[in-house]
Amino acid sequence: MTAVDLLLGVIVCALAAYALLAGADFGAGVWDLLARGRHADRERRLIAHALGPVWEANHVWLIFVIVATFSGFPTAFGIIARGLELPLALALAGIVLRGAAYVYRAYGEGAAGPDSLWSRVFAVASSITPFMLGVSGAALATGKITATSGPLTPFDSPFTLVAGVFAVVVTAFLAAVYLCHDAGTDPETEDLVPAFRRRALGAAAVAGVVSMALLPLLYQDAPIVAHRFTERSIPFVAVAVVCGFGSLAVIWKRHYVLARATAATAVIGVLLGWAAAQYPDLAVGAATARGSAAGPANLHALLIAMGFGMVVILPAFYLLLKVFSGPEGAAGGSGLAN
Repeated sequence: MTAVDLLLGVIVCALAAYALLAGADFGAGVWDLLARGRHADRERRLIAHALGPVWEANHVWLIFVIVATFSGFPTAFGIIARGLELPLALALAGIVLRGAAYVYRAYGEGAAGPDSLWSRVFAVASSITPFMLGVSGAALATGKITATSGPLTPFDSPFTLVAGVFAVVVTAFLAAVYLCHDAGTDPETEDLVPAFRRRALGAAAVAGVVSMALLPLLYQDAPIVAHRFTERSIPFVAVAVVCGFGSLAVIWKRHYVLARATAATAVIGVLLGWAAAQYPDLAVGAATARGSAAGPANLHALLIAMGFGMVVILPAFYLLLKVFSGPEGAAGGSGLAN
């Protein structure tokens, strides 16, 4: 394995971590937006408790991906940043507005209600960011981004738009599965489990429908990646499909710890299927991994630095999640939401 391939593998792993951790946080914002009925306020409080102090830490993985791409593949980074200027800027705006709204809603007197400005900003921004990231990922496969083109408007393609919707639905599915478990760990919130269980089942069904709509659009708008998808990605898709149906089964049986594992594996299968089909292009027709990589000395130094960094980050991140994963930790870590 070359240094280029190893760095790409590290970036994909970081993207998977971001999808599973921050993705679930974005999905929780979707359910915050859609919460209705007499339990809506309690559902929003559970969501805030589940996010706790770790919601901001999850963006470490996005920063990691950006820095790794900028340092390891500077030419591709420039092409992608210029070509996807609009959706990436909107995704960043969603992250910033979501974070600001989360804090202002928590500390503003009377600002935690569903009709408050900051509650609406938090919920809407939580949907905007995964949508824009899904649009951006799909746009990389279309071949419309070129080294000489200006900013691309990827919203005129059904493929990119449906990919954005798919990203939002998947994050909502992950969040609902995680919230089933979180609600069941506290006697005060156990009665909320059926509501999130229904949402998890519904989101899984919608994700299946959207994925079926996405496949023909992939072959229509991204033929190069679609050809590779047929050759390379079927095993990953098979894992995603099996784990997706497995998630439905274990959620139906109310095995929520196992449901977390199957849901996460299904999402990873989708992500790996996309990565395998995209390789070796970072932007189809504009930048390949080897053609846009930094020099070997730079890549080796970057990989060594990442190795030392992970020695610090991974144990600290694990400890953070472990400390605040239980009912007591969630309650103690929800100061922003009180």
